[in-house]
Order: sequence, then structure tokens, then C-alpha cells
Amino acid sequence: MTEAEYPPASCLPADPSNFRRDNRTSFQYIVIHCTDGHPRAQPVAEMWQQPKHGSSAHFVIDQDGTVIQCVALSDVAWHAHVVNAASVGIEHCARTPHELGPTDPGLPPSDAQYAASAKLIAWLCRRAGLEPSRDVIQGHAEIDPSTTHLDCPTGCGWDWVRYMTAVQREFDAWDSSS
Repeated sequence: MTEAEYPPASCLPADPSNFRRDNRTSFQYIVIHCTDGHPRAQPVAEMWQQPKHGSSAHFVIDQDGTVIQCVALSDVAWHAHVVNAASVGIEHCARTPHELGPTDPGLPPSDAQYAASAKLIAWLCRRAGLEPSRDVIQGHAEIDPSTTHLDCPTGCGWDWVRYMTAVQREFDAWDSSS
């Protein structure tokens, strides 16, 4: 992948040792994650460029709304174990309170991040012919029974009602000619 498939995104490809090359033409799920560490998208994307890191996601979204694509949609990112092959992974730079120690206030998702993510998800749903429902759009801990991240993304303060309302609004407003 030399350029992002999602037009507003920039491209910072993950190392091939951190995802599986594939030729898939569809997916069933979109998995929402919070990084629980890095507050910026660039270092997260750079982490996946390190050979044999062992994880990746298709996209990462910064607190300022910047979107970076790291794995092609036709390839399988390593973000949610058994559903990797059937899903697209979206990391959000947000953090659970106390993740970095007892005085860490955490880092909730920002307004710009919710807005950018809602637009990306609406685009993904339109592209894949999926309805933007909670059956399709799930949190990491909801869809991945093997995860040790038991409160991802809710632990970082993820507001599902706010988010799904924004996704639906973007999906309904999406202009297929753009």
C-alpha cells in the first residue's frame, strides 16, 4: 500500500510481519479500539512499522481527528484475534484513567476524534454495503473473547450512544458521488 484508500487519511504502512497479506474483498465487522497509551496517532503507526511487533490495525485516529491508514482493507490486520479476517480495526488515541499510574487522569476520546471516526465508519459501511449498526460496529472486548483488554474501548470513556448517533448521521448524509 503506497497511499491511503480512505481519501482524508494519510498512509503509514505497517511492516508486513505485523499483518497478513490477503485479497479479501469484504468484511463483516468494524472493531473499535482505544490505544490506552499513546496520545498521538503517528507513534502508534510507527510502532506497527517495527518488524515483528505482532499487532496492527487498519486505521488509527489521533485526538485532533487525523486519520492514518496502516493496513490495506484487502489485508488482515492483527487486532482482534479470531475476527481479524472478518473485520477492519480502528484504533483511537485515548486512554483509560490510571493506565499510566495512580495519578493518570486518562485521555477521553475528543470531539474531533469522534467526528473523524464517524466519517470513516460511514465511508467503510457504504463501501462494504453494511448498515451502521452495533451488530457491525463493535468494541474490542465485545467481539474478541480472547482479549486481555477487557474494557476496550469503554474504559477510556467511549460513549456508544454519542458515537452511533454521529455514525448514523454521517452515513445518512454520505454522498455516493464523492
